[in-house]
Amino acid sequence: MNAKFIFILSIVILSIILSADGHENATCPCTVAKSTFNSSGVIGEVVFAQNTCGSTIVTGLFSDGLVDPEKNCYNFLIVDDCGKVLYNLTSALDVKYRKDGTLPFSTTRLDDLNLNCDSDGVLLAVTYKKRYHKRQGAGMPYLEIRNSGDVSAQAPIGEMEE
Repeated sequence: MNAKFIFILSIVILSIILSADGHENATCPCTVAKSTFNSSGVIGEVVFAQNTCGSTIVTGLFSDGLVDPEKNCYNFLIVDDCGKVLYNLTSALDVKYRKDGTLPFSTTRLDDLNLNCDSDGVLLAVTYKKRYHKRQGAGMPYLEIRNSGDVSAQAPIGEMEE
């Protein structure tokens, strides 16, 4: 099957899951964010969807750039703009590799990862790099792929517009 079709299908399924989720404890905004990789040789997209209870589902696909996963140990991390790890997605994603990329992947509901439900939300991780201190520019979170500890690729995580 076409990888784009599978990815779009997973987004549709994700939307159905979020809309069917119970609203008894609805305290968080339904939020969808994405991280698009199209440089550093890595091509792919990861989508994060938060329900009203603050749980998040992550789905995505990498079509190129993840070379020889048997030899290279890839880790998928959410980091702030200073490189501090906010969440390690590696085991939750359980990525299955194919030639230079991955098969489409999706997590089960992650109750300990929220996007903007409370002060621990990864989209709310604001840091200030010292070199930009005069401008006080707020940072943003990134999805970072590390290969045996070294950064292989990085893409910002941004909330998707409705």
